Amino acid sequence: MTRLNLLWKAPVVNPTNNKAQSIPILNPFDPHGRTFFFSTFGFMIAFLSWYAFPPLLTKTIKSDLHLTQDDIANSNIVGLTATLVVRLIIGPLCDRFGPRLCFAGVLLAGAIPTAMAGLVTSASGLIVLRFFIGILGASFVPCQVWSTGFFDKSVVGTANALMAGIGNSGGGIT
Repeated sequence: MTRLNLLWKAPVVNPTNNKAQSIPILNPFDPHGRTFFFSTFGFMIAFLSWYAFPPLLTKTIKSDLHLTQDDIANSNIVGLTATLVVRLIIGPLCDRFGPRLCFAGVLLAGAIPTAMAGLVTSASGLIVLRFFIGILGASFVPCQVWSTGFFDKSVVGTANALMAGIGNSGGGIT
């Protein structure tokens, strides 16, 4: 029971680096708990949006937009390409501006095209839209940088794994 209360109890903070030595998953009042919650939840929402298209492409979207199999494949390729490119860019941006601001930027950059998904009327429009929605896949980088900055070396691996695992469940929820 003593180890279980670490989930909501304010963590012991390493005085040398101000990083938490436990993961207060259920404590939104503690800055470390808020970091865990917001980075995990933001990552989950990003993946929810990023993975929303693939299940619909082969049936609904394909027939509505009269897509060929090549159109679908190209939209998938472009979505992954955007993620790879933005991940390469967002890492150095996290170093310069911090993960919180970069995370917010990635989420905003992906939210606008997600909101515009219903306006697509052609294969080329879908491909362009999937590129900009693909930016959301890069939310993984600031999520992990943010986590690494708040949790001590004794728990940072566990914190990163939990954030990535719960965040990736956004794709499963989709």
